[in-house]
Amino acid sequence: MTDHTPDYRTVGEHFLDFTITFFNLAKSKYQQQNQIKANSVGFQALILLNQTGRSAPTMSELAARLEITKQQLTKLVNDLEEKQLVERQHDHRNRRKVYLTITPTGVRIVQQLKEAMLSCTMAGLSGFTREELSEMDDCLVRLSALLDKFDPQKPQDMDCGDFPQI
Repeated sequence: MTDHTPDYRTVGEHFLDFTITFFNLAKSKYQQQNQIKANSVGFQALILLNQTGRSAPTMSELAARLEITKQQLTKLVNDLEEKQLVERQHDHRNRRKVYLTITPTGVRIVQQLKEAMLSCTMAGLSGFTREELSEMDDCLVRLSALLDKFDPQKPQDMDCGDFPQI
């Protein structure tokens, strides 16, 4: 541990480094043949639809949450429907409103993917000592609690800068 008080930039750089490293780990390790890839928009959609206690979102709501266009979501939903992972449900009063729900097959696939990801993670952690596992667990629990406060939109007057076009 360091004895200095880090500024926003230092913490931001560390957070970004961790996020990129974790994303690359997920991308390279958490894949399944002929299933939804863990780093895909399809996976994100299934995770959102699989949350308990939430009402089924409309196509527009899900597109907004995934930050994709309605046209992109339509193609994605068509693919997920073809695999019998989600289904569309039209509103009885307004047929233009279409709700999305995850099917039992979709729930099972999400569970299988999570289990495969957990197995891979556990294998990666097998080289850690009990002390290292304890330290990592403590850090992750504290980080998870702190992430509840993370909002890149606040404060509103803070400029996130321009992103380069790639």
